[in-house]
Amino acid sequence: MVTKRLLNAPELFALRITLATVALDLALVFLRGARLDPIGYGKIVLLAGMLLAVGFTYRRSGRSDSIGTTCLCTGLFILFSAAMSLFNHMLVPNGRPVIDEWLIRADAVLGYDWPSIIAWAAEYPLWNEVLRLTYLATLPQIAILVIVLGLTGRIRDLHSLLTTVVVAATGAVLFWGLFPSAGAKAFQEVPPALLEAVRPIVDPPYVAAIIDLIHNGTSHLSPDEFRGLIAFPSFHIVLGFVATFHARSVKWLLVPYAALNVLLLPAVLVHGGHHLLDIPAGIAVFLLALAASRAVSRPGTAAAFARA
Repeated sequence: MVTKRLLNAPELFALRITLATVALDLALVFLRGARLDPIGYGKIVLLAGMLLAVGFTYRRSGRSDSIGTTCLCTGLFILFSAAMSLFNHMLVPNGRPVIDEWLIRADAVLGYDWPSIIAWAAEYPLWNEVLRLTYLATLPQIAILVIVLGLTGRIRDLHSLLTTVVVAATGAVLFWGLFPSAGAKAFQEVPPALLEAVRPIVDPPYVAAIIDLIHNGTSHLSPDEFRGLIAFPSFHIVLGFVATFHARSVKWLLVPYAALNVLLLPAVLVHGGHHLLDIPAGIAVFLLALAASRAVSRPGTAAAFARA
């Protein structure tokens, strides 16, 4: 079946958020006199542009709406991620006080502190490696899901995945700009022997780089050098819940995704160095973003986007 419009309402929503972010990025880069990495961003724009061109071609010709939608959504994901990551790094240096002290006190009330979870991981090296792989598998889960949903014709689920991630990431970055945090790993000390045994992915050099960015920012903006700045809420948790929810219609993916993202709960504590409260905060962001995504996909809202 030939799709009459080049972009559907959820795709238009993602594109408009992306273009608004790009415009804001360029304005901030100009005002701050920062230097963009032309090769790094050129590669991203080229890849995304090729995917969008292929997607438009397939959709317009009517040859395969599934392939067209998969390519379009993949291109939009790539462009949005690059634009929002750049915007996040344009929010540093951030002179607002970090909220980690409050989070540490709240965690203490719940009986949690980061050194204890590192000590536990050191006692169980096999589980520690499982958690390491789980932490690293979050983004690949989203990439696999985009391809599977698109090529199997689950277009509504793919659009929901796209808009949920766009809303969640935008909200998380804006929140971090107002209430910055660096995570428990930046403020709680762990004996070097434990760190050597566990080898957390977010290790001391990584933490030092994040703290330096928060206080001093950077004048050279390259997608190859960017680090994850957001600690509260945990965006790994957001993506884990997004992936599991949108895999529910793919039986062979749902069970492994659910298992992985149950393990993600301790993985973000051990290898992401998060506060305990970062987890429920991530779940809350997922739920709010999902509700917003459904609002975007309602017939009345979709019609408004189509007319715009």
